[in-house]
Amino acid sequence: MMLRKPVPLLRGQRRPFHHPTFSYRTNFSQSCPFSWNAIHEPYDYTRARLMVNENHEMAIRRVKFNMSELGKRAAESVAFSHDQCVNVKGLPDGMFNKAFLFTMQDGTQVVGKVPNPNAGRPHYTTASEVATMDFVRNKLNTPVPKILAWSSNASENPVGAEYILMEKVGGIQLNKVWPRMNIKQRFELVKTIARYQKAWMSKSFIQYGSLYYSKDLQSNSGCILVNEDGSRFKDDRFAIGPSTGRGFLDDGRIDVDFDRGPWDKLYGYKLAIGFRELACVQEMPQLPRSILGLYGPGTYRRSRSKKIAAIRDYLRMVHFFLPTDDSISSACLWHPDLHVANIFVNPENLSEVVGIIDWQSTEVLPLFDHARQPYFLDYDGPPATGLDPPDFPRDFDQLNPDEKIKAERLYLNMSLATLYRKLTYGKNKRLFKAMEFQQTSSFDMMLFAQNLLIDGEALYRARAIELEEEWSCLPGVQASGNLPFPLQYTTGEVRSIHEDADKAIRSMELMRGVKESLGELWPEKGIVPLERYDEVRELLKHVKTDLINQLANSEEEKTGWDKAWPFDN
Repeated sequence: MMLRKPVPLLRGQRRPFHHPTFSYRTNFSQSCPFSWNAIHEPYDYTRARLMVNENHEMAIRRVKFNMSELGKRAAESVAFSHDQCVNVKGLPDGMFNKAFLFTMQDGTQVVGKVPNPNAGRPHYTTASEVATMDFVRNKLNTPVPKILAWSSNASENPVGAEYILMEKVGGIQLNKVWPRMNIKQRFELVKTIARYQKAWMSKSFIQYGSLYYSKDLQSNSGCILVNEDGSRFKDDRFAIGPSTGRGFLDDGRIDVDFDRGPWDKLYGYKLAIGFRELACVQEMPQLPRSILGLYGPGTYRRSRSKKIAAIRDYLRMVHFFLPTDDSISSACLWHPDLHVANIFVNPENLSEVVGIIDWQSTEVLPLFDHARQPYFLDYDGPPATGLDPPDFPRDFDQLNPDEKIKAERLYLNMSLATLYRKLTYGKNKRLFKAMEFQQTSSFDMMLFAQNLLIDGEALYRARAIELEEEWSCLPGVQASGNLPFPLQYTTGEVRSIHEDADKAIRSMELMRGVKESLGELWPEKGIVPLERYDEVRELLKHVKTDLINQLANSEEEKTGWDKAWPFDN
């Protein structure tokens, strides 16, 4: 199918103290103290626009609070009076929080963070983030901002919202320097991060969930920690409680009642994921839209019954997916989003990490769920799977200048990922074993089941049937005495499942065509920069019109494709 190609596109230092200016909605700055309550820019999500269900998405990113009181708390957190806070600046919006930089009369700076409604359940998300940062900073010797003040109860503090006040991290964000770092500098940084990952594994837990202070949970029983040598000790100050992970919150899951933990056993945790997806599919008034495929007339048709069937397949099989090596199932605390914007480095020594931020939604999970290369090593190309360095392109001399630049960049990225694997193999065998488990069918079947609410049920069921051929080789099956394959389907049911899978692939191919038509304007996760919104919206309209004209053979089919279009009109 040929879709219309996009039209070709043409291609400071903060002043510390100054009078009110609002030159850009997300870059406001204002002297303190004064009443912020009449100004509503700080409360709305202003960093980007959303192309899917925007009214709802904007609403769950809006939070109103008393900015004057937050500034006062910021000043008090560093032993200043409220009138000694002389400047406040809005930091770029995150998807789940508002952030602000407060500057005191002597130049001391404090970062304030206010969670949006979509950040997590009241109390739990903030309480867990604070306890996690404390534990990582003081128990796992990782450079994390010091918490100065916080509240997880919006109704009992004068700010009128949950908040966290913390030290401002020194150094410079890694994303500012990463592009100009050579491979030696990058690898030195990778080694630094690997040392912190090893520190995170130095203490594990005996439950899965998220970390809290004991006093912030109804059960004040403390937690059991396990050292690397297997010895155990009790810490009364911390406790494992309900998960604050994004998988238990996003796409409407935050409003559904299901088991959020904590869990004493790995099997109980993995079962809870299936029952979570089942509860959401059954109870949500409307299934969330997917932008992985275009599900219109003649393609795969999503339904609750098909999703439920896939989830039940998972629940029947999950026990056999679990690894038999307990060392890679240990409950570890891990940073959930280790990308270049969350790592701060010393500008004079780029391999020195001076701060790691954004510990919100951190979970204590089995090591094999955490064990992936840091996100800042991700790239668009073949994954690094071995320990040997990649081959340099043999036809490099025949490439044009632009192709050579891309080839060199890909080779650098592949080499760095391989170096990380080799370093992990040599210095952290347990983590490497966990990474290897991620290459198995067992892990894939657990991973893809985590988002069946949104998409993938057709391919999941087809893959589950194919799993019968390798069933006896799965570690969990061997440990259970080679029990028979648990899924039994008639010939007609198998044929129907494979037909659905073929139609789902067709649906994804159609969406892939839309994505290619938009090129760099594609709204990843439905998000587009403010300055590109009108352009993307107009282009999506043209692509939609072209697609309907090419695929619809009747007025009824035109209506069907119009309803199937996932983006806002």
